[in-house]
Amino acid sequence: MSHQVYLADTPQSFPVDAGETILGAGLRHGFALPFGCQSGGCGSCRVRLQQGSITHRAPPPALSSAERAAGYILMCLAQPDSDLVIELHQPADIDSLRPRQLPVRVQQKTWLAHDVLGLTLKLPRGEAFRYLPGQYIDLLIDDGRRRSFSVANRPNGETLELHVRVTPEGRFANWAANVMPERAILRLEGPLGAFYVREESARDILMMAGGTGIAPIHAMLEDLLARQTPRAIALYWGVRARRDLYLDAQLSAWAAAHPQFRYTPVLSEADADWTGAQGLVHEVLLAAHPQLAGTEVYLSGPPVMVRAGKDAFLAAGLDADHLFYDSFDYAFETWPTLG
Repeated sequence: MSHQVYLADTPQSFPVDAGETILGAGLRHGFALPFGCQSGGCGSCRVRLQQGSITHRAPPPALSSAERAAGYILMCLAQPDSDLVIELHQPADIDSLRPRQLPVRVQQKTWLAHDVLGLTLKLPRGEAFRYLPGQYIDLLIDDGRRRSFSVANRPNGETLELHVRVTPEGRFANWAANVMPERAILRLEGPLGAFYVREESARDILMMAGGTGIAPIHAMLEDLLARQTPRAIALYWGVRARRDLYLDAQLSAWAAAHPQFRYTPVLSEADADWTGAQGLVHEVLLAAHPQLAGTEVYLSGPPVMVRAGKDAFLAAGLDADHLFYDSFDYAFETWPTLG
């Protein structure tokens, strides 16, 4: 038996066949729906269920209990038990942001930190690749797997910058660092994800990043500050030690040049001479901002950090409608090929 899914505040709807997920059916019918991993881990396809009932085919790992209580579901795991109405908040130009595949050339690779490799990818000449700062791409690997990377720069029409953590277990990362030839051709799919700044909001912005989770936050900040946003922004970047703060000089310079932007680096295993903030980054943020009602929060980094931050921030009064996050694993983790 099929059920109809209606998009709130629009005349649009689509049917979902028995056994299908909302995301699968919507994409099959040509709707430009937000998605990422398609396995419930990233939360990119989070929407609010306004009417009707669903069953998640597996527990939704990206959703906290507070988000579920607020009515949020994951379209990639949700199967309708009745006709539904969902609230799907998307940018007005979503059709131009549909994911697609294209080749890119490696223009430059640079060590940003002892274990973080920066890759600059050159887009094909005359090829318009649109994305929103904060979104990510998948690199399509020869063995049929794919590796997800957030784009670390605002759109410039020419290049994409990636931050690749290199670990002993990371097959792609070690290949890119040690074997990949100069000017190698790679293939990407994107843009992906629903992690981007909500421009319709005038709320103050709090950002929290862990490790290479700074990449999409960097793209967001680069864009916001270039456009002279009047919104107050505070960033908390958590890493282990001082040597991991590979964008510290850039972020400090931005904070000095833009009075609406404040930057706080946080070390969890602080160097002996470190005099700045230390501990768990979400706890440092909450100590400075104990009441989060009326703010807008963007989180990016390892799943354990994102989960801890979400739970703590919602408990501190943050409205789930103004909580946005990009949860991803370290560089050796890959997603299987997705149908």
